[in-house]
Amino acid sequence: SGTAMLLVLAEALKAAPPGVGVDFLFTDGEDYGSFDTMTDVLVGASYYAEHILPDSAYRPMFGVLWDMIGHRNLRLHQEAFSQEAAPEVNRLVWDAGLRLGYTDIFVPQVRYQIQDDHVPLIKKGFRIIDVIDLDFPWHHTPYDTIDKVSAASLEAVGKVALLLIQEAGTER
Repeated sequence: SGTAMLLVLAEALKAAPPGVGVDFLFTDGEDYGSFDTMTDVLVGASYYAEHILPDSAYRPMFGVLWDMIGHRNLRLHQEAFSQEAAPEVNRLVWDAGLRLGYTDIFVPQVRYQIQDDHVPLIKKGFRIIDVIDLDFPWHHTPYDTIDKVSAASLEAVGKVALLLIQEAGTER
């Protein structure tokens, strides 16, 4: 769902360039491993953190990992590593959600702590948060099918992402 939202967001940004650079990093925490043993996970994000960030002057303003955002009963709580590392980015995202009227989706309370692609980047000083709905009972089951995805949820999150980028472009 995060990838689908980002592809539509990229089209929106192409149609109306935001006045600030936007980078998309596509990784998958599970890669080809298992979080149960922490084997072969976070491979893409770890590589990026180790090889791209330290060797350049490249320092993004902030980052958001949009993950599992398509649930038809979407409720997004804040994630603990994110709140500890970048509370101001959490505040930007949840404030945008609330200003757009998505008070039923963006719940400004920390509820989870999850090892995900944001963690290797946080460890390198990147101000990134994980926006994820872990209350998706079908995750990693054969029942994780398209009928569980909501266009309204994807649209709401996409509008928040677009607003964040637009506002970042005007603050430079």
